[in-house]
Amino acid sequence: MSPSFDPKTDLRSPREMLGGYVFLPRLIDKVRLNARNVLPEAYHDNLLAQNDRTFDGRFLLFAGLDPEELRRVILDATDDSEVLKWVEKNGVPHSREEIAAWSSILLSSLSVPTDERISARKRSYPGPAETLGLSILGTINPCDLIDYDEGRISLDQVLHNHEAKVQGESRPPRPPFTRETAIQKVRMAEDAWNTRNPEKVAFAYTMESRWRNRSEFFRGRREIVQFLLRKWGKELDYRLIKELWAFEGSRIAVRFAYEWHDDSGQWFRSYGNENWEFASNGLMSRRLASINDLSIEEKERKFHWPLGPRPIDHPGLGDLDL
Repeated sequence: MSPSFDPKTDLRSPREMLGGYVFLPRLIDKVRLNARNVLPEAYHDNLLAQNDRTFDGRFLLFAGLDPEELRRVILDATDDSEVLKWVEKNGVPHSREEIAAWSSILLSSLSVPTDERISARKRSYPGPAETLGLSILGTINPCDLIDYDEGRISLDQVLHNHEAKVQGESRPPRPPFTRETAIQKVRMAEDAWNTRNPEKVAFAYTMESRWRNRSEFFRGRREIVQFLLRKWGKELDYRLIKELWAFEGSRIAVRFAYEWHDDSGQWFRSYGNENWEFASNGLMSRRLASINDLSIEEKERKFHWPLGPRPIDHPGLGDLDL
């Protein structure tokens, strides 16, 4: 690290905001320091990188901005207000409420501890990796991780923040369920699975959620993500419909069917039953799924909506006689 660079003072915290956008002040600092050849090499790979794995990329994608145009504006501007004015004029229009919601997610959400994320954080944050341990390193909010690594918050503070986020996780509706809220919970699960986004799906389950899926047994969000990556690497063009079967207290029983094809083009319809148990915060603590696969001809398919969540007016299982 350059002797003239102190991240605690030369870079603003990722929590600082400009125009409601979290991280934008820090991004401005990074671009200006890099132009002066002061920004250490460790920060270069993520600088204005267009991917959803970095704060730079998440801001660029949300705001809909070209990285090189933003770099030019930052370097030409005399102060932050000029940068914000340009962002608001040239970026994707968002309401104040939308910007606040986006920033809130980045500030408060926990991470899913995937192997890729843990490996990247071990490389980028060797000190915190040794101090925090891999379990917390994989799940810690990235703002807390950066502020701890750069000396803005203490170890006690980062552990307190992490525990508060773990305890504060919530996914309404919460048990005990009524028929209406049980149906809502089933539809929320169906919509999430139809995104085929493993990390999005994993956040509906407790940190140590226990699963049996067919004959596989596993536990925790990290293993859930790994399973779903394998699943949707095999089950292509996946479309799912779930239906409430029964409910009581914190438990819901569901029947479902989904259609998919393998890499040879063979289509299947998979039929299943699930038993769900929920923690008091509305996250699912246990999922037990039994599933059977039926080979079908493509002309026998019944699920034809565009990939993604099922349209509201699309028939359910009962309407399709499934």
